[in-house]
Amino acid sequence: MDIELTDDEHLRALAALEAIVGNNDDALTVLAGSDGERPLPVLLAAYGQHTLHRILIAGFGIDATMDYDETGQLVGEINSDPMARIVFVLTDALHNQAAPADDDPATAKLIARSVLLAIHAFTDADNQDAGRIVERLALLGEGILVLLVELVTVEPGLRTGPRSRSPGPRHRAWP
Repeated sequence: MDIELTDDEHLRALAALEAIVGNNDDALTVLAGSDGERPLPVLLAAYGQHTLHRILIAGFGIDATMDYDETGQLVGEINSDPMARIVFVLTDALHNQAAPADDDPATAKLIARSVLLAIHAFTDADNQDAGRIVERLALLGEGILVLLVELVTVEPGLRTGPRSRSPGPRHRAWP
């Protein structure tokens, strides 16, 4: 089940990713939240789940124009794909890590880095591209699916989905 994010939460999560990539602890402190807002680690875990699920959807070619049967078949492929299952386990682990953390900036950083590493695993971006990915995510905001479809169809190193059978992500210490 996808966790809904408001436009403000998307912007706050993207700003937090940018602050973490830029090593800006002051900005991260400001983004920590206030009453009525999700704690930053919880928000970043939700954002990570939201984004990674959309990467899978785009990677498997699911779009809004498909009929029920075609969508069901592709969802079945997602559910049987080992990489997709790892994404589901990762997002569950991020939520479990975030739950007791309140607004702990160290936990927010760990979760943000895990989210960025997971996004990175689907592309051939090099170790210096964390900022570029966050910038592109920020430009698109809720239009994230446009970026993901672009990554799936243009980036030669996309590593998931029935259309790509490359050997899998290389481990990199990024960001």
